[in-house]
Amino acid sequence: MNIILSVIVAFFLLVIAVFLVPLLLELKKTVISLRNTTENNLKPALDELQLTLKSMRSISDNVNDITSDVKGLTGSITEVSSRIHGVNRLIDNLGSSASVKALSLKAGVTAGLTYLLTNLLRKGERQ
Repeated sequence: MNIILSVIVAFFLLVIAVFLVPLLLELKKTVISLRNTTENNLKPALDELQLTLKSMRSISDNVNDITSDVKGLTGSITEVSSRIHGVNRLIDNLGSSASVKALSLKAGVTAGLTYLLTNLLRKGERQ
């Protein structure tokens, strides 16, 4: 009985080997073909991706340059604004100072003319 069982097992192993070997060979060919097809199809995509990444890097560098230029411009505008505020304060001070001087001059001239006229009229009355 062991011999019959051994023969049946050997027969099944032979049948499996006969079907399995061509199957494995065909599977190997399919894998190689799939690998070649994938590599051939992915290579252009990878090359284009590298070009896109270089372009993105260039755009990023340009944006960084523009950002630094805008920061410099903003700093210049801030500096000009502070200078304008300083000039405005100076003009306000000069204006208020000039106003005070003008009012003082007016008061002085008015007082002087009043005194002069008053004295002239008194002198005219005495004679």
